[in-house]
Amino acid sequence: MNLTRVASRAAGDASRAIGASPSKAEMDKVTAIIAKAMETAVLEASSQHSSVCANCVSHDADLAHKIRAEIERKKIGLIANLSSLR
Repeated sequence: MNLTRVASRAAGDASRAIGASPSKAEMDKVTAIIAKAMETAVLEASSQHSSVCANCVSHDADLAHKIRAEIERKKIGLIANLSSLR
């Protein structure tokens, strides 16, 4: 998944939805806003997923730790990808 492409496409869709023809600078600003919203959503979802995993496998601390570590690794990758949009 190329998050730059997703954010840019969303910015273009938003512009078309309101019938606007924004400049490149304005499109960049809209893309950055969308990227920030995506980053916030990723952080919130990741936190929720970690909590659910901890609750579901609390009987197996090693498995819970492995799942949390994998979620954290994936989250870091997504955040790095989103941060490159700015």
